[in-house]
Amino acid sequence: MLVNQNTRRPAWGATCLMCPRLRLLVLLTLFFVHPSTTFAQDPEDGSTGGLEGRWGISIWGLSYHFDRNIDYDERNWGLGIRYYARPQWRWLGRDEDNRLFLEADALRNSHGGLVLPLSAGVQYQVKSFSRGPQLFVVGALTLAYYQNLRKRATELKFGPVPGVTLGWGRVRTNMIAVLKPSKPLLAAIAGSVTIVF
Repeated sequence: MLVNQNTRRPAWGATCLMCPRLRLLVLLTLFFVHPSTTFAQDPEDGSTGGLEGRWGISIWGLSYHFDRNIDYDERNWGLGIRYYARPQWRWLGRDEDNRLFLEADALRNSHGGLVLPLSAGVQYQVKSFSRGPQLFVVGALTLAYYQNLRKRATELKFGPVPGVTLGWGRVRTNMIAVLKPSKPLLAAIAGSVTIVF
């Protein structure tokens, strides 16, 4: 077993892979990021039933925490993969840029540990500027494996994640709100860039 020389405790990588919660999270990730399983097509006609799928790579970077009494690490670098789908559902409206998405990420959290979020959500276009950017509102439900090095603990977190997105062509700049169960509800905001291809 790997040992961290500074603390003589088992290194995180040696123990976390045995954690049942992490195994469940990995299985959910494989399910959610594989669109042929999540949005299955009919093998007889080869059609996607009105789905126009697009993939995107998300690059995570910075966050801002409103509680300035705690020394949070606000450099939250990481990567993710996002799948957009456009089913022909009435509540999505007529705008083709209104889409569902599934996303799996791995990034450094503000406590110096690892966070592995899985998100399922929707983006709605609220404004399109002529020859310019598009403004979207975003809402998602997220399940996240969260490693807190300060508390030497890991936990599973689940909850809503609202946000806004500003898009220019294939580039999307995302700003999400990190909520907490106690007041004030807004704990932090985090930013990422998604490149759609």
